[in-house]
Amino acid sequence: MVRPLLEEIFLSYYWAKFEKIAKDTFRFDTRVYLNLMKNPSNTDQCIGAIVGKNPGSAVPLGHIKGVLQKVDLDGDKLLPNIRSIFLKAYKLKKKTISKNVYIQVLNLMYVCDKDLTVAIKKISAHPGQIICDTEKKDFPFMWFVWGSDNKKLNIYKDRFAPLSRGKNFYLDTKTGIVITNTPGSESSARHTQGLKHDLVVPYISRII
Repeated sequence: MVRPLLEEIFLSYYWAKFEKIAKDTFRFDTRVYLNLMKNPSNTDQCIGAIVGKNPGSAVPLGHIKGVLQKVDLDGDKLLPNIRSIFLKAYKLKKKTISKNVYIQVLNLMYVCDKDLTVAIKKISAHPGQIICDTEKKDFPFMWFVWGSDNKKLNIYKDRFAPLSRGKNFYLDTKTGIVITNTPGSESSARHTQGLKHDLVVPYISRII
């Protein structure tokens, strides 16, 4: 019984790189694996990306190392919510999940803080936009969940407009309909908080 318990210490569904820039903690290359992983690598299979606002309460499980490490959710519900939605999509499609499959998590800004207002103040103190290198990847699809029109956030949305790779989509908050396009800065791209999974699972099952 000792060995399985020791193995669990090194396994996780959620991995990311944390870096300290000035006084602030940033989270980059966030990955949501559908199967437990022990040693994630750059050869793992990224099936798509989801674009949110900023990393919330999730923190590194240990010291900041600047390499992929396990994430301590610390009450953050976005990452497990993403995993749950994609597991349902695979089940609906009756498709087997490969061992090393993950979803990339991108953000409008990468500074960590569970309070969005505080996060905006923090990022405003840094010169220029600090962007995750993973944004340069070609994703099979990008799902946008950055919420509704927000003048303080809209300036960070523009850089995603040219990223028309793959099958980009978002759930329109007002209509409850999946829109197959990149949302504009004033569009209402439904966040996953409180989201009824059935509104997006059928569409996702068709593109995975």
